Amino acid sequence: MLHALAFGGWQIPAVRLLWVVALGLFLLWQPFVAGERQIEWRQGLVLMGVVLLSTVLLGPWLLLIWCGALAASIGGRVLWTESRPERSGYLLAFGYLVAITVLGVVPEISPVVALDPALRNPIAQYLPLFLPLLMIFPAHAPERKSGEAFDLFYGVMVFLVLAVFVLGTLAYMLIARAGYVEALFKTSLAVAGALLLVAWAWNPRGGFSGIGSAISRYLLSLGMPLEQWLVQLSEESERHSDPTLFLEAVMVRFRRMPWVVGVTWQAGLSVGRSGEQTEFGHTVVANGLSLSIHFHHKPSPAMRWHVEWLLRLVLEFYLVKLQTHQLQRMGYIQAIYETGARVTHDVKNLLQSLQALCFAASQPGDPALVAALIGRQLPQITDRLKSTLEKLQSPKAEESESVSAKQWWLQFQNRYAHFRVDWQGEGGSDEALPAPVFDSIGENLLQNVLAKRQREPGLSITVSFKDGCLSVTDNGTPIPPALAEALLKEPVHSDDGLGIGLYHAARQADTAGYVLSLLGNQPGLVRFELSPRR
Repeated sequence: MLHALAFGGWQIPAVRLLWVVALGLFLLWQPFVAGERQIEWRQGLVLMGVVLLSTVLLGPWLLLIWCGALAASIGGRVLWTESRPERSGYLLAFGYLVAITVLGVVPEISPVVALDPALRNPIAQYLPLFLPLLMIFPAHAPERKSGEAFDLFYGVMVFLVLAVFVLGTLAYMLIARAGYVEALFKTSLAVAGALLLVAWAWNPRGGFSGIGSAISRYLLSLGMPLEQWLVQLSEESERHSDPTLFLEAVMVRFRRMPWVVGVTWQAGLSVGRSGEQTEFGHTVVANGLSLSIHFHHKPSPAMRWHVEWLLRLVLEFYLVKLQTHQLQRMGYIQAIYETGARVTHDVKNLLQSLQALCFAASQPGDPALVAALIGRQLPQITDRLKSTLEKLQSPKAEESESVSAKQWWLQFQNRYAHFRVDWQGEGGSDEALPAPVFDSIGENLLQNVLAKRQREPGLSITVSFKDGCLSVTDNGTPIPPALAEALLKEPVHSDDGLGIGLYHAARQADTAGYVLSLLGNQPGLVRFELSPRR
């Protein structure tokens, strides 16, 4: 439609109606106002008045200004297009606008700007054949149809360059008394040479930073307005609940900026990088988090200040997500403890011991041996149940009751003497041990491996106690890697129990100055060990 108006169609009243349609299509595409906004009736009346007035006053000068503004809009949009094929489509549209401006609109301004009809008519007829090429370039709908997809600085620069090109052509015709085609050709060469020189001076490769670094002290936005960066941070924050994944996604977005060549980040044990790692960079370190941005050249103080600002926003978002994650975990743990998880687990172990004792009593055998077994086990179970009920009635910090290592080892063997277990070590030391800790953790480990024997008949179990170290080993299948990694660090899903036994045991050992660890996890050798912290 703009092509038809530019090549003389503006002089025909019927063809002028295409101007109204062209403006309507532009309003559907425009990247300045969010598409979900509704136009009030007053704004609609003003818009309709502007359309009607521009239709009546439509002429070459208005078309010239409109083509320049439309080319500037497309030029400012290209900067935010990450896909290379899509960017090529925008550049094709931009080149088409420049062509109809210099070959169609400008010759309509004055008879002095003459273009040979033998050249102009074929251009007017066959130039639209290039428009279907736009259909082969892929595109996608913008995530936010608003001014955030348009860069005002680059748009203004494109408009000014196009204005210099057109006015320079007219000035060359007047001064050199040359024809329009000659003036157009020589002016295009001059503008192209000037743009190449400015581009090289802006970002040279000769070892100095160029005028791009100098102008950054005045233009601190650096192509990244604060509002847009906050929108991007919010999008990634909604997309990723995990702090590590959020940090990785945000730093990858940093990498897409034209003035960034590489990024690195480290959050605890998580380390990542993207792009090149140069000697020119800026790093922000706070609260165990390290973020680094790398540049082609040494950044100016203004650029460092700006990058510091953007990285601090990333840091705050990350800390909020990390604290949220930690609060959720603490809330879950607190709920477990408030419902008596420790007592529940002790009661479960006691119940398993009673079930095993009842099973042993129901089996045929010597009644005297059965009576002796019950006589040994019931007093111990009664004492442990009494201690558990006392914890439930008056919750308080667990008292550190100490017994000798030899005495505890003998009691522990007698408690599970009726099970088929290979006991190794004599515990022949008088070293004092925290009895509640070793009782709770030892029973937990042994009950778990006994439950595993029910799933894997014929499982061999070895319990060893030497130099204050208690280990429980079996020759069954290993624990899945994902489960093994989280087993002692957080509550896990369990088919046999509550899923908190080993997590609680690890915390209990840490409080008492011991370490509970998974030393072996391979086919035929699964080993847990409780040892003093060194």
